[in-house]
Amino acid sequence: MQKSRKIGLLILLLAIPIFFVLFFELFSTSHYAIPVYYETGIDSLAECEPSQSIHQVSTLSARNVVGDQPQSLEFTDILRAVYILPTECSEDCRTILEELARVQGVLESQTSLQTVLIGKTGDPSFSDLAEEYASSQSTWLFLEGTETQFPSFLQCELVLPRINIPLHETLVLVDQQGRIRGYYRGTDASEIDRLIAEIRILEYSANKE
Repeated sequence: MQKSRKIGLLILLLAIPIFFVLFFELFSTSHYAIPVYYETGIDSLAECEPSQSIHQVSTLSARNVVGDQPQSLEFTDILRAVYILPTECSEDCRTILEELARVQGVLESQTSLQTVLIGKTGDPSFSDLAEEYASSQSTWLFLEGTETQFPSFLQCELVLPRINIPLHETLVLVDQQGRIRGYYRGTDASEIDRLIAEIRILEYSANKE
């Protein structure tokens, strides 16, 4: 009889945490939902093609500075952090690149993340940066858009600039379906920490589906 009670108590102790896990999984609402930007399109921008569906970043045809090859980048399958480089990469720009390297280092073994750096055509400093970082950051993509592509891609695809963040301090997070999930001030370490946390959440959510 004593043995049966012990077995029953053990089963009960094991069942309680399982119950709570199932309860919160089935009935709780996540407080860490990452917003989807422009769920009804970006028809408020007169210069862009109107749309009433969820905005998805379209394919970018550009030149990959590393290897000097044409590149067609589709914003699908993996998470991407996108940064538009200024013509001259000064102190703030360097800070952002170091923060992006930190993001990549922290998440290296946890998630598939590609960092996309976009520069203007013919900018020699961009080629120098690509040469400097390409060897140590194998998942970084250095793309050079044409003069006509550049403003259109910024405004109608990444929907930049933001009102509250200077253009060349802005990082954009694009999910596996090409949807914009966040804007971050790259010179603010707390914003980079938020970027890391939200990348982890999105990766976890994608793996659960």
